[in-house]
Amino acid sequence: MKQIFQEKYEIHPQDIQHNQRLGLVRLIDYLNETAGNHSKSFGYPLKSLFEQGYSWILLYWNIEINELPLLREQINIDTWISQTKRCFAYREFIIKNKHNHIIAKASSQWIFYNINKKKPAKIFPVFSKQEIIKPEKACEQSILDSAILKKTASKNTTNNFIIQKNDIDILDHVHNSKYIDWILNVKPEEIKLQYKLNQLQVLYHHEIKYPGEVMIKQKTFPFKKNEKLLIYDAIWDKKNQRLSSEIATKWKYIH
Repeated sequence: MKQIFQEKYEIHPQDIQHNQRLGLVRLIDYLNETAGNHSKSFGYPLKSLFEQGYSWILLYWNIEINELPLLREQINIDTWISQTKRCFAYREFIIKNKHNHIIAKASSQWIFYNINKKKPAKIFPVFSKQEIIKPEKACEQSILDSAILKKTASKNTTNNFIIQKNDIDILDHVHNSKYIDWILNVKPEEIKLQYKLNQLQVLYHHEIKYPGEVMIKQKTFPFKKNEKLLIYDAIWDKKNQRLSSEIATKWKYIH
């Protein structure tokens, strides 16, 4: 078994946004797919795990973006497990272009879950073998604990979304990438056009199920001279009256 598992992708028309570059949500779908294929290489496809009553549930994303690839570009995604601890696994990703330059990187935390018992389960030994663990983090810098987010001066907005059936994954929960789709959709057009997303950090606290509705409370914190923005989004499950996810994004002014 190798420490690093690699997948190759070509960016197709359905994957891009108005700027002809890969959408962030689709990139996260690629990361999820690569993680699943890595598990398959150990002899545990996600479908097989599910049939045995187990699944991986995402708890955390930290993604840094230098440049998203353009239409028809080819990218390589490297992934490895940096640590396991009881029911937790930490997975890293490096995304490179065809010139082998790093264009994005990500760190993530997952919990191994017993679906039938509805509780965390000890990770299978194959995922914790020392020869496959590479104890190196891809993303170290946190923005969710930034002092800027503790300031009271911010621009606040609130938006609501009705949960759709196609938002739901195999566990009957809203898929992890949908949370990110929501918070990107509520960003003002001037931010989308004038700023470039550099970093995204997500904490998943509680699952959201169908049917239901979510409320997104957004706080925008400008840096000096508006050269950068830090935006905090809290996603609330209105049915259960609880905070389901916290998301911080960092944006750099480009126009």
